[in-house]
Amino acid sequence: MKKLLLSALVLSSLVACTESAKKTETAEQAAAPTEHIYKPTYTDNFKIGDAKNVLLAEQFHKILFEKDFKQAGDMIADTATYNAEDGTIIKGKAAIVDYMEKGFAGITFKNYQITAIIPVVGENGHQWVDIWDEGELVTADGKSTKYQWMDAFRFDGGKIVHFVGFGKAVK
Repeated sequence: MKKLLLSALVLSSLVACTESAKKTETAEQAAAPTEHIYKPTYTDNFKIGDAKNVLLAEQFHKILFEKDFKQAGDMIADTATYNAEDGTIIKGKAAIVDYMEKGFAGITFKNYQITAIIPVVGENGHQWVDIWDEGELVTADGKSTKYQWMDAFRFDGGKIVHFVGFGKAVK
């Protein structure tokens, strides 16, 4: 009986040591730099960013849905850039607000929800919030289309300095 108990203890020790070695290997592998297939041209070492920027991005969406373009403009830096999904690059707060006013004039948003929202900061110090979201667009004639978006907002000093948006209708 003693031999059986001793054998069980030895076996348990061996298993525990093996598991510990596996965990150490994994941690060392995770710390190793990633060899990219395609080298990122902007930055490649993102970490979790400032959660306060998540609230700013959510507030910006809420304000747009309410069509309060003055308040939306207050959240945008004077020199901001917007890369629209059609490839248009809009520079400056006034031009961006004008673009939003024209684009949202005949649209109402319904059933909006965020699928995922992640604040990140790059090795260059840029604070971004990436959002995957969806909702319904209702046009002035009452037609409704389900939509999904991917938005990325860069914040500096509590203002949006750059944002990119892509959307598609869901079938």
